[in-house]
Amino acid sequence: MAETLPPLDAWQVSGMRVTAFPAEPTKIDAPSWWIDLLGHPPETQVIRPKIGQRQEEGEHEGRKLSLQVQPERIDWVLSPVVKLSEEEPENLPLAGPFPETLNSFLEVVMRWLTMCPPLTRLAFGAVLAQPVKDRQTGYLHIAKYLHHIRLDPESSDFFYQINRARPSRTGINDLRINRLSKWSVLLFQRLTVTLEKTSAKAVEYTGLQSACRLELDINTAPDFPGGTLPQDRLSEVLDELVGMANEIAALGDVP
Repeated sequence: MAETLPPLDAWQVSGMRVTAFPAEPTKIDAPSWWIDLLGHPPETQVIRPKIGQRQEEGEHEGRKLSLQVQPERIDWVLSPVVKLSEEEPENLPLAGPFPETLNSFLEVVMRWLTMCPPLTRLAFGAVLAQPVKDRQTGYLHIAKYLHHIRLDPESSDFFYQINRARPSRTGINDLRINRLSKWSVLLFQRLTVTLEKTSAKAVEYTGLQSACRLELDINTAPDFPGGTLPQDRLSEVLDELVGMANEIAALGDVP
């Protein structure tokens, strides 16, 4: 009998991104996408003219949103807001349940696809976590998602990576989708460093926590013979990438 897997919202978001590869190099004086989409300027903006890079950041619905523009790629990234204080719980920084966080992120990115430059590739990535009691429990839990792997809970240093590519179902000729997933169990521990007047450092390790970790990179293959993705179908392509990510997170390592 197949293992019963947790609901999709058992996965918490450690990070999430959409990466776009423009057909032509993007300039740092590109349109003001941040203001156009969010209605206000970013909280921070860093421009590096020598390397042609611009980065903008701000808070969006209780999470940190960032936009990084480089000549060859554009990244929208969502991550937890980390506030370092004594009152903060010593837990793994997480942005919220996967479905809820994903919807908040896509609300911005899907609108951006209606104003972005022509693209040759598109990618959706996410780093997800399910906190567990300890490493052994994590191995037993993550084994439920890896249907072709036998995992000994007493082992250590486990890492499993696989790409199960599929043809796109959008109807775009010769478009293939890479479905890269990486599975592991991580140990998170907070490190506190205190600087004394004598310049000596007092180091304290606290809050050891274990979690099942899933890293996803779902992307259109770089050898797409069509060159540029159809501009009017970018949202459809991203929707397919996200659907494949949901499938892996919900069902595990499936062909």
